[in-house]
Amino acid sequence: MTGASSSKNLGNLDWLAALKRLAIAGEPAVLVTVSSVKGSTPREAGTKMVVTAEDFDGTIGGGHLEYRCLEIARDILQKKPDGRARQHMSFPLGPALGQCCGGHAEVLFEAVVAEDVEALESDPHALLVTPLTSGDGAMYLRTPFAGEEIEGLPRIATEAGREVLIQRIGDRHPQVFLFGAGHVGQAVVKALEPLPFAVRWIDSRAELFPEEWPANVRLEVTDKPDLQVKAAEANALYLVMTHSHQLDLEICERVLRRGDFAYLGLIGSETKRARFVRRLRIKGVTREAVDRMTCPIGIPGISGKHPAEIAASVSAQLLVACERVSAAQRSPREEEPGATDKSLLRGS
Repeated sequence: MTGASSSKNLGNLDWLAALKRLAIAGEPAVLVTVSSVKGSTPREAGTKMVVTAEDFDGTIGGGHLEYRCLEIARDILQKKPDGRARQHMSFPLGPALGQCCGGHAEVLFEAVVAEDVEALESDPHALLVTPLTSGDGAMYLRTPFAGEEIEGLPRIATEAGREVLIQRIGDRHPQVFLFGAGHVGQAVVKALEPLPFAVRWIDSRAELFPEEWPANVRLEVTDKPDLQVKAAEANALYLVMTHSHQLDLEICERVLRRGDFAYLGLIGSETKRARFVRRLRIKGVTREAVDRMTCPIGIPGISGKHPAEIAASVSAQLLVACERVSAAQRSPREEEPGATDKSLLRGS
């Protein structure tokens, strides 16, 4: 079995894979990166697209900004630069650009040398440092400095006497642990494909998994799916929809006892929720913990039972849960460092 790729939705390390593929083919390309934003903009800082003479991968938000950036990138390609070429440009998103966002974006254009791309490793923990002018050398990777703030990346800074763009080479996407490869599980995986999640799809029945699956999905075939909870990072999101109510209960208990989750969704009705709450309380799980379990799943107001409808609704709920985590991490806290505001992490 092999994983399918999404060529038009650059995320995580896909932009690097695209550049390496083009370098091997000997096809020139320009990497376009939104380096900084102010106010309302179509996409956030760090968004990328890879542009060739005839095509492009990814998007920086569409509209006239993207159209203009495609023009600039292809103009760079048409001039056939010998070696590295970089331009760092500013775009006010007002009437002059045909967009009414009212914000401001800075964009870095890089015609990169194949050897520079080949030297980059797919290490999601590394930082990519790119000089903003052509004469200041190649892009390079480094590990974060001790105490370096990385939550606010990308950012423009001065390093070794040069103005550079510092960014993560890979996005740290929220983890989704999806238990169950039935009809709804299959629909959820399709719905999450274009979204910024790293999905671990877990079931004991290997025959239920498709021959191809999205690039942001990792399969786990195991007779002990509940033990996968140990592998999760803090603030992971869990969706429980296995073929067994007993297994659902065991997974939910493990997640609730662990406690550091951003979302726990259990497929089922209000009746199923009531039964699970009673059994979990008998097992000694606290009322406060059980109250954080979302069942039924999905956003209020969508009552459709078709797998695709459930998948669309719960995907929106996962995005809301991630926004709550981000808001909690951005907000000043009065608690001790490292404390978690559980009220902001509640799935509802």
